[in-house]
Amino acid sequence: MFYLDKQSHKSKWHLVLMTSFGLIASSYCLVLPAQMQTQIGEAFNIDDPKQFLTWLTSLHFLLNSFLPFFSGLIRDFYGDRKSIIFQNGLCALGQIIVTFGISSGSQIVFIIGRILLGWGIESLLIVLTSFICSYYKYTYLTFVLGMYQFVYTLGFVLCIWFAPQITSVGASNTIAILATSLGMLMSIVAIDIDVDAQSTILNKGAKYFKKHHEKLKSSTLHQQQQQIEGEEIQVDQLNHQEEQMAVEQIESEILPQSFFEKYFGFFNKNQYPSIYWYLLWFYSFASTSVLVLVDYAQEFLYDKWLIAIDNGETLAWKLVTLMWLFSGVITPLLGFVIDKYGQRSSLTIFSGLMAIWAHILVLLQSPFEGLLLLGLSFALSYTTVWSGVLYLTQPNTHGRSLSLFVCLQNFGITITPFICKLLEQQD
Repeated sequence: MFYLDKQSHKSKWHLVLMTSFGLIASSYCLVLPAQMQTQIGEAFNIDDPKQFLTWLTSLHFLLNSFLPFFSGLIRDFYGDRKSIIFQNGLCALGQIIVTFGISSGSQIVFIIGRILLGWGIESLLIVLTSFICSYYKYTYLTFVLGMYQFVYTLGFVLCIWFAPQITSVGASNTIAILATSLGMLMSIVAIDIDVDAQSTILNKGAKYFKKHHEKLKSSTLHQQQQQIEGEEIQVDQLNHQEEQMAVEQIESEILPQSFFEKYFGFFNKNQYPSIYWYLLWFYSFASTSVLVLVDYAQEFLYDKWLIAIDNGETLAWKLVTLMWLFSGVITPLLGFVIDKYGQRSSLTIFSGLMAIWAHILVLLQSPFEGLLLLGLSFALSYTTVWSGVLYLTQPNTHGRSLSLFVCLQNFGITITPFICKLLEQQD
């Protein structure tokens, strides 16, 4: 029996590999400036590069509280292929502009490059998730999303480990340009594989329906049906004018869709059921934490727990790296278990409770156990919620439905550090 889908395509695992290059390059570039504070300060003659990078990070998350939604619109109206090229192109172009800004000593050029780069980074996972869904839905979808998260986390870890060892800011940014360019090239290869898969499906479909049509055409029943249809055509032609008038009257009574209904349509319960909104708000609160920010997490751990230790800054750096590495490794395993046994709703609630307990541990008892538990809660909430959205919403709305999660999460990360600073001042 012939099925019109991509689930059985032989190269679907190659797609996961090809699209992963862009993810690892984007996450590497995301945290690169934080690991090169001294070099950036020297390039721009800034006395306090840490404050400049803190402001730049806030700007990044503030702008990406709405920019990913436009990427979602582009995906929904222009398709996955063009969206993947667009997002990888933003990453490569942004990194090139960043490198030029550093080499020329222009802060404005550097900031523009970081804005473009940030938009590409924050939206890339959205379009890749919707792209890969048609290949793995109902099979290994959550596992593949876990692999994406592992690769994305691996980019963080590689940057935290190796970027400080490269003293030349030009060399570090050249590596970043090569990485984003490779991600762009691999995305083109992935699209070529997807085109081949679509062509294979269409060819198989054409052969199947042609064979079926020939069998039907040769049957006696088909000949009798043709005779009956010939008689019915005459009757249909008489009623065609009357039916056309009725259709025009009905269409004139239907109100046209507004701009908001066409491009947003979030109040359509058929496209966005109530449980989608519950998941959206839950994920926003569960994943909004200042400990997501690598530089802020290192500073917090050092000031809270490690300030009396000689190598406290190095230990804080290792703890943050360990949290992200553990979260990245455990995510594919959780995805595999969820694909096999389900229970997304129960695990989603459990991940939220786990995140609360993890923050209590980090604040009051132990940074090590708290960070590991927080990494586990991040992994669990990501695998349950993101895969659940793909089952809850229609394919033509995956871009917008996923982008809201990214936008709201980034907005929470934007305001959380200011809330923490305000509470610290009151104490």
